[in-house]
Amino acid sequence: MFLFHKNQTKREAFGQMFTEMYPRMVRYASQLMGDGEEARDIVSEVMEQAWKHFDQLDEADRGGWIYTAVRNTCLNRMKHLQVERDNAKALYEATLADVKSNYREHEALLQKAETIARSLPEPTCTILRLCYYEHLTYREVAQQLGISPDTVKKHISKALRTLREAMKE
Repeated sequence: MFLFHKNQTKREAFGQMFTEMYPRMVRYASQLMGDGEEARDIVSEVMEQAWKHFDQLDEADRGGWIYTAVRNTCLNRMKHLQVERDNAKALYEATLADVKSNYREHEALLQKAETIARSLPEPTCTILRLCYYEHLTYREVAQQLGISPDTVKKHISKALRTLREAMKE
């Protein structure tokens, strides 16, 4: 427990608490994290917060507040590290899938489809671009071009049929 004399300044009281608690908190955080460097970073963050809120912390509860803050910060950091590991694993698996599925062949097919789409007659080419590249609905395209949604649908059907036939070759 850290009871301070009334005539101590904030800096002196905090310094005394820091000197007594910092080594214990680093050991505690090291046990939780399994990494001394990470533990020192966490305890330093908590001590910085303790300094900012030192006047609001009840003298008798400061030690408990710091223990709780260190534990919670460690738990949050572990959760964050797990999310990073999960994301890295997902990225690795996606990259591996791209390599296995021969990324270059996939890119060549996409390029071929884009070339075919650009060669479609107007207004089919424009309607396809608005629907699939700009993600507009049939109704939005119809309003923009002053035609009916059914006409948009017919042009999309024609474009997709042309793409399917050309991609078979």
